Amino acid sequence: MRTKLAVIAVLALCLGAKVDDAKKDKDKVQGEWTMASGERDGNEIPEEFVKSLKRVMKGDTFEVTREGETLAKGTFTLNESKTPKTIDLKLEGTDEPVHGIYEMADDTLKICYASPGAERPKEFSAKSGSGCTLAVWKRVKK
Repeated sequence: MRTKLAVIAVLALCLGAKVDDAKKDKDKVQGEWTMASGERDGNEIPEEFVKSLKRVMKGDTFEVTREGETLAKGTFTLNESKTPKTIDLKLEGTDEPVHGIYEMADDTLKICYASPGAERPKEFSAKSGSGCTLAVWKRVKK
């Protein structure tokens, strides 16, 4: 009986750690970000456009703006249990989800995502013909 309790306790701790880890990434992405670089389908996004993009993550919602104009808005979910970690976006006004992958390091958020309804990328790449976008965001320092 004691062994069963020990196994249950270990499993509970492991499962709890996974929930806490997911919460940690969700907490880490909160706030305001500016785009540092971007590439779409093999084409580099022009620097003047990149520098004008902002992303705000609040709760499970996001909004991407340029000079105060909303370009994209919706909800997101993260899944840290996958390798690479996954992000799913639901854009307002569309039925097709956007599937992507992400990684975080310090104040940098890298997201690679496919076109709405397309398969999730398997690597952080936006090669020509892939239909993928690779964006690197930097946290806005307050």
